[in-house]
Amino acid sequence: MEELYLEVFCEPQEGGLTLVSLETAITLFLVKYCNEHVVHLILVVKPHKIPSFKVKLLGLNYELLHSENDAPKAVRSCLLPVILMGEDITCVAGLCAVLRQVIKSILGHKPGHWSQSLLGFRQGCLMACAESSVWTRFCEVDIIKTVNELVLSDIPTNEVSVPEDVARFEIHMAQPIRVHNVYKNKPEHSTSKNGFQGNSVDNSCGKDILFGHCYAEGWTITLADIILLPCFHIILESLKSVYLQQYLPLTVKWYKQLLMQDGLEDALSIIREISPKIVDDLYVVYKLADVPKQSLYKSDPKRYKPKNRIFTRQEDIDASLQVVAELGLTYESHSLPFGSDVQFDWHSLPYDAQPEGGHLPPSRRERKSQQLENLAKAVLKVARPGHTVVDFCSGSGHLGIVLAHLLPRCEVVLLENKEESLTRARHRVQKLKLSNVSFYQCNLDYFTGKFNIGTSLHACGVATDLVIKRCIQQRAVFVSCPCCYGSVENNHIITYPRSQHFRNSSMTLREYLVLGHSADQTHDANNVKTDQGKKCMGIIDKDRCLQASEAGYIVSLAKLIPESCTPKNNLLVGIPKEWYEPSEQYL
Repeated sequence: MEELYLEVFCEPQEGGLTLVSLETAITLFLVKYCNEHVVHLILVVKPHKIPSFKVKLLGLNYELLHSENDAPKAVRSCLLPVILMGEDITCVAGLCAVLRQVIKSILGHKPGHWSQSLLGFRQGCLMACAESSVWTRFCEVDIIKTVNELVLSDIPTNEVSVPEDVARFEIHMAQPIRVHNVYKNKPEHSTSKNGFQGNSVDNSCGKDILFGHCYAEGWTITLADIILLPCFHIILESLKSVYLQQYLPLTVKWYKQLLMQDGLEDALSIIREISPKIVDDLYVVYKLADVPKQSLYKSDPKRYKPKNRIFTRQEDIDASLQVVAELGLTYESHSLPFGSDVQFDWHSLPYDAQPEGGHLPPSRRERKSQQLENLAKAVLKVARPGHTVVDFCSGSGHLGIVLAHLLPRCEVVLLENKEESLTRARHRVQKLKLSNVSFYQCNLDYFTGKFNIGTSLHACGVATDLVIKRCIQQRAVFVSCPCCYGSVENNHIITYPRSQHFRNSSMTLREYLVLGHSADQTHDANNVKTDQGKKCMGIIDKDRCLQASEAGYIVSLAKLIPESCTPKNNLLVGIPKEWYEPSEQYL
């Protein structure tokens, strides 16, 4: 049976009352709503944090751990909530991923259970990570932050600013819904444009069919509604006023409609005693933030688009390169990549540890082997017995499995947010009978465990910077080969440029993004943009190296050998200065 670990801030009192985080409250709400005891619920008492929410645990079977130290290492290495699953323990972390796994656990015991519909079309609801999906970020990060800030804030009694994310949701509910097979799945209440006041969806017949939102993602309740309902329950109770509905008509309608569904209001009763911030008052004025009129589950308009020519006009690239020239930096790479002197023999590795054993197509095997060899050599040069090596964005484990085989006295962590990829990695590890590998299905910012070396091969865009950031926080070595330079963009964790040196210059964010997009134009040797693209790659990676240098790292920037193994062939290695000993020369 899977084990679901949730944080609580005190031992349950008489009547089952306890204080929890909002993420715990939402998870308990789902567990109570599904009413299937197929996961072993374990509550971990942790130091009290604010804000906290009072919940009632009556009717739930659970085990209580009085200290986080009593929890397994995998649980202590992640932000809660966490699920441990499988014989070869896989740790699933992150609110959306955990809730999805709770439902999948139910389906594993009871195929065809009604909760399957909560996973949405092709079971893809909230599958994408928060760094790449506006919708996941809204449900997992933004609205959680909004609720926590609201309950801690002092609200004036005469003029109330409705939180921006509440306004975003209201606008979202007014937008045309995204529907697959629109005519096949249209609801009975849809009608022609003249017969219904709602939202339109264009179709090939040249006629508008109008579809109003019933729920957060369309016509059926999904996991998104399950996350958002407790959040908006707290928001609406905190801002309790009979006059609020006129400002948020669609949100209030959605909220009331959900409470009419079987089991939802009863499950919501798990959350207790929400103190209103204001009293009903005829003279209260509500201010709704001015937000873009766009759906939250459509693609982020700021997200990287490989064919976006807005960022690749030559005059813009020239202007950005001029700003870099004024910095007087050299960004040429070292002649040889770090670790190139380390001996490495693919023939000494068993079949299942090689790319071929990972079912890589023949057309990619040689180049993949060359990429892996470069990164593996760099790790082998610094790794020592007892070290923990984290393969961030590990995919199906091509790099991490090689390292685990070559470093039997080190622990290797495969960290990947795609369940299917991690499953393939786990099967390979089982075949190889490796006992020094652990699996974490989560975004890397949910992993808080201690480690000595962090590595990533072609972690897309901002993921490379998240890896370097985590390594610097841990004072760990990083070995990284970046990818998708054009997808770097400010988000809730990372901002650009990365180094203080670049930040102190006249370079704007847009000029930096122009360089990133140009860096992705490394097509082939015959393309006129390739040399310029390589130059821009070097600039972005120089910024990353400067950031690490400012944090007390010795860094190396070099090309993989051979460079033809991939267009994205820069290798960044950073080693904390305190790692150095007189007898050791890493770089």
